[in-house]
Amino acid sequence: MDFWSTVRMLQKRWYVVVPALLLSVALTLFTYSSIPTRYSSTGSMLLTTPSTGGRFTESGPLDEVVRVNPLLAFDGSLVIAAQIVAQVLNDPATKRELGLGDGSQDSYLANNGETNSPFVFITAESDTAEGALSLVARTLERASTELNDRQAALEAPASTFIETEVLVAPTEPEAQIGGKIRFAGAALVLSLVLSLTVTFGTDSVLETLRRRRERPAGAGRSAEPRDEPDGEAAEVGHRRPPARPAPQRGPGELAGPTTTPAPVPARPAEDGGSAGGRRDGTPPHPPADDRWPSGSRP
Repeated sequence: MDFWSTVRMLQKRWYVVVPALLLSVALTLFTYSSIPTRYSSTGSMLLTTPSTGGRFTESGPLDEVVRVNPLLAFDGSLVIAAQIVAQVLNDPATKRELGLGDGSQDSYLANNGETNSPFVFITAESDTAEGALSLVARTLERASTELNDRQAALEAPASTFIETEVLVAPTEPEAQIGGKIRFAGAALVLSLVLSLTVTFGTDSVLETLRRRRERPAGAGRSAEPRDEPDGEAAEVGHRRPPARPAPQRGPGELAGPTTTPAPVPARPAEDGGSAGGRRDGTPPHPPADDRWPSGSRP
């Protein structure tokens, strides 16, 4: 079936197409509205070294007064410290402490960006705008706390602590409707395919019923082809033996078993007959004889 044949069929079965399309639109709207809208908010912070550097000197012997922050004792210290903070924030235990336990629909992700840098980026999602905004703020605060606690655990001088600075405060939450649109689009495509399938099926059933109503009685039996063997087998299988002709009886001959009459002698030539008889082999004028039935003389 080509394109225009399909269009004509759809026009013909409009009473099936219209309800199917309405049902498809209703299913699409229901799918879009049933999926909750997600809100996303972001924030970022920067790690910096203190103005005094990573060393602290006290009065006294040189080997006792010089103290170093272990997190600043090597090249790229800030980058490594930022990676440590991001890994700690992504730990499931930390997420549970921030209120993201089992069954929670809120989530966040901490990373250092596409390149190695002393930045910590936070992206949070929630079913409400307030939830996403609050989650970013709590995560940024937790990042500063984790960094200070780990430096204190390493017994680094307080004056050498790595400092954190919020570069981007929690942004205004934005509605994330991309997922809803994808699900609604998938529902629309599936419902349209189902609608076309139902329309084609209905048209096929109705056309079959119409042809059966229009077909005369007995036409179906006569139109059915017979299975006949091919070639010489068909001729031999369907050939009938010729019928034998019924025996010929005279007008006065009684019904009964057929008997062969006895030979009749030929009439003498002087009676006007012929010695040879008739051409068909019967005597032309047989003499009166009791062997011939009455009235059966030819």
